[in-house]
Amino acid sequence: MSTDVLTRELNDRRTPIAAISAVLVVFAFFVVGISSGLQSTISDLTDAMPEAVTAFIPVGPGGYVVGELFNLMAPLALIAYAVMTGAALIAGEEQAGTMAVLSAQPVSRRSMLAQKALGLAVTLAAITLVFAVAVALSAAFFDIEGLTATNIAAACLHLYLLALLFGAVALATGSLTGNPGLASGVGGGLAVAAWVANSMLPVADLDDWARISPWHYYVGSEPLANGLDATHLLVLALLTALALVVAFVSFDRRDLKG
Repeated sequence: MSTDVLTRELNDRRTPIAAISAVLVVFAFFVVGISSGLQSTISDLTDAMPEAVTAFIPVGPGGYVVGELFNLMAPLALIAYAVMTGAALIAGEEQAGTMAVLSAQPVSRRSMLAQKALGLAVTLAAITLVFAVAVALSAAFFDIEGLTATNIAAACLHLYLLALLFGAVALATGSLTGNPGLASGVGGGLAVAAWVANSMLPVADLDDWARISPWHYYVGSEPLANGLDATHLLVLALLTALALVVAFVSFDRRDLKG
């Protein structure tokens, strides 16, 4: 099977991969450094905050600041990349008018979509890996107690599958509608709704309902403190697979534009 589509995707994503990776590396060292130097001060401040505020950022190894890195900054970067890329893979090609040229190549629709989806998975994995290494190195350099390389890897794997899920949702929406704006809106909107639901439902004593949020399967088991949760990873993987099934079925049946 020709891998020209995959090669093109990897080449086209080199610049955003490098830019996002560089930003995450800087954030990792900056945030972990702050956590090391101001941990007691920040703990005193956060202890005085109401539960409705602290509920948005779970505190684990490294304290509140590292929790913010893993619950807000890194997910924002990775999910934004996954959603925008997922929306552009099919719908973006149609909007740009290049789908006809791509479809004329000796490759089936399913093969084309599979290679594009694999490109998203590989490039997102590369960014996540760089982030994980940066956090592990900064934690070792600043000697953050409890922030181990094993648990950092576990948290990043959970984060990777969460971001991949929303990227797959954007890809499925784009494959169904051919509208990249709508695809980005659906993927990004669901990510925001999932974050808010996971943060606020427990505050309202609706902990069981928080399980409907994919974000729960990212942070619910506290992988940064407890390591991998196979059940939560499986849920995220199954949801991603379901979104990809929708993408393949939609792309196979729809009349393409561009």
